[in-house]
Amino acid sequence: MKNSIKNNKIIWDKDYTWVNDGDEWDGQARYCNVTYDRWKKSLVESLILPNIPKSGNILEIAPGHGRWSKILAASQCSLVLVDLSPSCIEFCKNIFTENTNISYIVNDGQTLEAIADNSIDFIWSYDSFVHMEKVVISSYMGEMFRVLKPGGKAVIHHPGRNPFFLWLGFTRYWGALGLYFYKIVSMHQMKDNDGWRSNISKKTMLNLAKKHHLTTVSQFQFWDKTNQIGVPRYNDGITIFQKK
Repeated sequence: MKNSIKNNKIIWDKDYTWVNDGDEWDGQARYCNVTYDRWKKSLVESLILPNIPKSGNILEIAPGHGRWSKILAASQCSLVLVDLSPSCIEFCKNIFTENTNISYIVNDGQTLEAIADNSIDFIWSYDSFVHMEKVVISSYMGEMFRVLKPGGKAVIHHPGRNPFFLWLGFTRYWGALGLYFYKIVSMHQMKDNDGWRSNISKKTMLNLAKKHHLTTVSQFQFWDKTNQIGVPRYNDGITIFQKK
């Protein structure tokens, strides 16, 4: 199934059951051989808290059921939650009824039209760009440059398929055998599924950043000093971008 905006909306707005509101996605922790609580705590302390400004405006793209929004909402900043799923936005409204620092936007799945130019200090998105097509990510990159303040940063979790085999992406749609073949050559793994990752490499993200005038601060797979905790499952990556 293609990683189209239409299919993303069907899955996350209608079909997916959100068993534990996003915390059921513990596969990266298991792949790292650590508990989910330890993995999540490490992510928050390494990627989110150091990037939250003391005051200002934060944007989360595709918050789902607010797994990370709870951390962002606890800051002194104004938080904007943007999602193409009306049901996800409605869910977040219901769980954050006491938070007066949050605003909500249902968007078209690729633009940030309702957000003003040069108004955001920090952008966060996890487990969402991994399912987006290149054209959608490119659109969001352009929007990030527009809405970020000079010096503002974005931390994005994304796919990391082998760039040399992206041209074979069409084999994903040749049934189970084609999907299995492409998973092996583009992710270098045999036992796992492919996580419905889009046909994107880490290099793709760097090229799109350059195209949209965003500076790449860093790109990595593990964020702890021991190279033990990160997003190695599916060969994913994290990239931090900045608007100079």
